[in-house]
Amino acid sequence: MPEQYAHTLIARDPEFAPTYGQIIAFFDGLTNIGASPVSAKLVVMKPSGRLRSFTDPLTGEKKSFPAHDRVVLENIADLASTIQMLQQYIVSLDGQGPPRRPPFALYHNGASFDGEYGFAVRCCLRAEPVCTSDLGDNEDRGALAEFGQSCSTLSETGRFRNPANGAVIEVAGAGCARFWVEFEFGKWLLPKIEDSLDILDPAITKLANWAFAMEFAQGLHLL
Repeated sequence: MPEQYAHTLIARDPEFAPTYGQIIAFFDGLTNIGASPVSAKLVVMKPSGRLRSFTDPLTGEKKSFPAHDRVVLENIADLASTIQMLQQYIVSLDGQGPPRRPPFALYHNGASFDGEYGFAVRCCLRAEPVCTSDLGDNEDRGALAEFGQSCSTLSETGRFRNPANGAVIEVAGAGCARFWVEFEFGKWLLPKIEDSLDILDPAITKLANWAFAMEFAQGLHLL
């Protein structure tokens, strides 16, 4: 079972990048329908030019990943000057759940969970299309890149490992993208997934389609 689960809305156009106005419209829309994190802070993560290195405890392999600068914004109007010149960023509403309109029901160890939890909604942009499939760790993925790594080819089909039973779910239009939205929940919490990832409250997917003028496919990311 993953420590943390994130549900993703993946832009079906792999080259799509939103304007700051579209991100503002999406976050405002979440608030208006009651789906925004409670007591949320608006945070921007942007490239710092530094690398952080660590040793994988399972393989002993040394790995590096780009470090980010964290900027907390007091006003959403400040978003324009913060990201408009960037090709890569994460804009996040970090707060608590459940909101008045949760994205879906959550479960802990198979039992319905109705307590409080950490909840974040993130708009993620990369400078080039990256893999948005996720088969989990230590899986035989063949030529498939790990989540967030550069796509050697713009794979149309996303492949995702169901954390409940290990089955692979394929999703058209979810293989690679520059832009996606993440809904991340507290530790050890999962939605109920059977043979489809189309589980988000339809009001949220409708809002995303409208705010970004883009169709999205649903996926997942295990952390």
